[in-house]
Amino acid sequence: MRKTMLAIGLIFVLSVRAYAVPASEVVATIAPLHSLVQGVMGDTGEARLLVTGNASPHDFQLKPSQMALLHQARFVFYIGGNLEAFLTRTLESLPGNVRKVAMTDQQGITVFEVREGGEWEHHDHSAHDHQKEDVHHHHEHGEPVDPHIWLDPVNAVAMVKAITRELSDAFPEKRSIYKTNALSMISKIEESDEKVKSMLTPVKDTPFIVFHDAYQYFEKRYGLTAVGSIVLDPGEAASVQRIAVLRQKVQDAGAVCIFREPQFSDKLSLVVAEGTPVKLGVIDPVGGNLKPGSSLYPQLLRGVAEGLVSCLE
Repeated sequence: MRKTMLAIGLIFVLSVRAYAVPASEVVATIAPLHSLVQGVMGDTGEARLLVTGNASPHDFQLKPSQMALLHQARFVFYIGGNLEAFLTRTLESLPGNVRKVAMTDQQGITVFEVREGGEWEHHDHSAHDHQKEDVHHHHEHGEPVDPHIWLDPVNAVAMVKAITRELSDAFPEKRSIYKTNALSMISKIEESDEKVKSMLTPVKDTPFIVFHDAYQYFEKRYGLTAVGSIVLDPGEAASVQRIAVLRQKVQDAGAVCIFREPQFSDKLSLVVAEGTPVKLGVIDPVGGNLKPGSSLYPQLLRGVAEGLVSCLE
């Protein structure tokens, strides 16, 4: 009996060691958010990133080692708005001392409702402003939120400020460092914002179609003319009827490009484009091919703009 108990104990210890990871006080879910968090932390520590490479947060699954990492963390920074569906149950199971910070709930963040139907028309800026007011109202009452908030650099600045507040409250001895780092990060974001605005001005009236509706914030920030998405939900296939509708949309709206994403198969994009003069481009909303770190976010903004311009020009 004693030998059996010792054997069980040994198996338990080995299992824990197999999933053990270096402790980190700060964890962020996706690369753009991780970049902002790391930008504020600077040399004071290293934030850990959950969703790496070209994995998509929409269909991501946590590994046991990542579960262990989350349970050891002091902070978990995530986007919210149901972007990280893989995190929902895990957040509920985390110890009470883990601070869980959803970016969609932070002060100064503009949120929009999820667009329905997958077909949209370009609106003027006054319509955008009106929609912002409506969306803030609906969000308070639990309406679905488009979670891709980081693709508006104004939101990114608000996120940096929220991250700085959270970390400063927890580690007051580093407050001045966080503030200095935050100001530097904001300056880099604003610089990239101006550059992207200049890059996109010549193509802002050129219609295009995206793979899934991830770019609403980017479109509105820079006045772009997206007219639809191939799929309504990246986890669902497009029906034959939907493909026919999109092909007609390409023709009616004069869409010049269909943009694929590295996180998903390009099969549907090729099917929609077949038999039409539309070109195929690539844009990446999470920067899967970029090196994680504080410089990723400004690079991401420019990368999306470069992908758009290279196909729309």
